[in-house]
Amino acid sequence: MAAEEATADFGTSVPIHRRAERLAHALYGLIIVTATMVAEQGHVTEVVDALGLLLGTALVLLLAHTYSSVMAERAVEGHSLGSLGRRIVVEDNLPVLIAIVAPGLLFILAGLGVMSLNTAYTAAIVFSLAALFGLGLYEGRTASMSWPQSLISGAAAGAIGLIVVAVEAFFE
Repeated sequence: MAAEEATADFGTSVPIHRRAERLAHALYGLIIVTATMVAEQGHVTEVVDALGLLLGTALVLLLAHTYSSVMAERAVEGHSLGSLGRRIVVEDNLPVLIAIVAPGLLFILAGLGVMSLNTAYTAAIVFSLAALFGLGLYEGRTASMSWPQSLISGAAAGAIGLIVVAVEAFFE
């Protein structure tokens, strides 16, 4: 990890495998949070409970991913991680939290009476599925695909995300 430690910021200087980790965590977070919202939409009827569901899901994902990543890094490195190594692992896992930003804002708007909680749920789910498409498009563009290929990549990511969300929600 020593060679990577000098490039631990979020910019283009981040090593490619670290960027891949961050994209994977953002996608995973979106899928799990979206599936949880789909599964719980009819059961959670209070805004504060909906926000708690989002925050609880995100916190569990962040802690579980960070813990497992630290353990894996320690196994690969053969020793405990220093403070910079731990910071890099945390930064790699923070994109899991991107999944709760838009839904959280929508639920707050519902709490303020701007929209119903059901409308907030629907908008949050639609936004999350659109974000899966957007991340697929981003992946295609960063992989130097043409725009048409990137759009196909985005559509595929959105469709796969939708399928995984549906399966996950079905079994919740």
